[in-house]
Amino acid sequence: MFVPVACLKCGKMFQVPEAAAGTDVTCPWCKATTPALPVAGVTTSASPAPAAAPLAVPPVPEPLSLDDAPPADAPRTPTRTGVERAPTPPAARPPFRFSFKTALAVLVLVVVVSAATVAVLGYGSGRIAPSAWAEFTPPDGSCTVALPGPPVAERVEPNAADGVTRGGERFVTTGWYSRATVWVGWQDLDPGWAKQAAADRDGALTTPVLAAERDRRKEKTGGTVPKEGNVRFGSYTGLVAQMDTPRGRLVEWFILALDGPHPRLYFLGIEAKNVSPDSPAAQKLFNSFRVNKE
Repeated sequence: MFVPVACLKCGKMFQVPEAAAGTDVTCPWCKATTPALPVAGVTTSASPAPAAAPLAVPPVPEPLSLDDAPPADAPRTPTRTGVERAPTPPAARPPFRFSFKTALAVLVLVVVVSAATVAVLGYGSGRIAPSAWAEFTPPDGSCTVALPGPPVAERVEPNAADGVTRGGERFVTTGWYSRATVWVGWQDLDPGWAKQAAADRDGALTTPVLAAERDRRKEKTGGTVPKEGNVRFGSYTGLVAQMDTPRGRLVEWFILALDGPHPRLYFLGIEAKNVSPDSPAAQKLFNSFRVNKE
């Protein structure tokens, strides 16, 4: 009767007679002397196998070479054969990948940041959105013009510098975001003077009145007048002035409407950052203005 034993040197199994169990025997594999300790759970046949042909068992891996040895401080795990092996390293973390939700969140963040940047940079720039304009007619129905928002009415006192104005009204709107101020208004004129001025071909009567109203606006805004010129509005004559003010730039038309039962000096203008006579806001204001004849 033979019993299976394992070499404590090389770890390989072989058989010895039952009577030799527990004694020192020679390993047929590595020729080392080893105690013949039976291996539990392994059955053998009644007939002994030749010493040169031990039972076939799963091969035990050869000991690691010095190059493949695990680090000295790595913990070891004992096995049934007595050979220690290094623990299995943790699984590598999968690389980060963008999902659809992540990409959508990044896109939304970029859009929000871009919109906020544009909004901050656009504040006080004087740019007026096209959708902000609406047609306005004062209560007396004398004229019609496009304004960027509901206006506030103001009383206009006569200009003491010209002697022919009788006072009037002014309608003003200011955008909280654009910081642009837009207005339209008038001064009623002395009817007798208006008849004389209608026949004035060289501007001897009309020029001083237009200049007086321009100077009053310059004094009120604290501005200077780098440019001005004559302007015609249908059959009416007038003055266009461009001023530099502490709040930006101002462009205003002064129009003499001398015919009809209520002769008037109309004025309409815009004050904002970077505004000019050719800017979209100024063109929208001036091109929309019309005098409603009774």
